[in-house]
Amino acid sequence: MNLNYRNKRKYTVSERENSRKYYLLGLNLQEVSKLMDIPKKTLEKWQQKYNWKDLKENNFAKSKALELKAKGLSTKEISSILKISLTTVWRYCK
Repeated sequence: MNLNYRNKRKYTVSERENSRKYYLLGLNLQEVSKLMDIPKKTLEKWQQKYNWKDLKENNFAKSKALELKAKGLSTKEISSILKISLTTVWRYCK
C-alpha cells in the first residue's frame, strides 16, 4: 500500500474560471482559497500556468487608463504616467 498516495480532487473549468475572476477583481490567493474552498497551492499553480498576474496587471492598467482619460488627460500623458505605449493607451481608451 502506497502511503504517499493522496486523493486528488478534480476541479472543473468553471471553478478555475471563477477563481480567476475573483483574483482579477482584486482578491488575493488566500481570500480566493477561502471563498472557493480550493487549496492556495492549487491556486498558485493555476496563477503561474495561466498567467493570472499578467492579466491582473493588464486589467489594472486598462482601468487606470480609462480613469485618467475620463479626467481629461491626453493619451501621451497617460502613456507617460502608466509607463505603457501610446498604442496600448489608445487601444484601452477607444
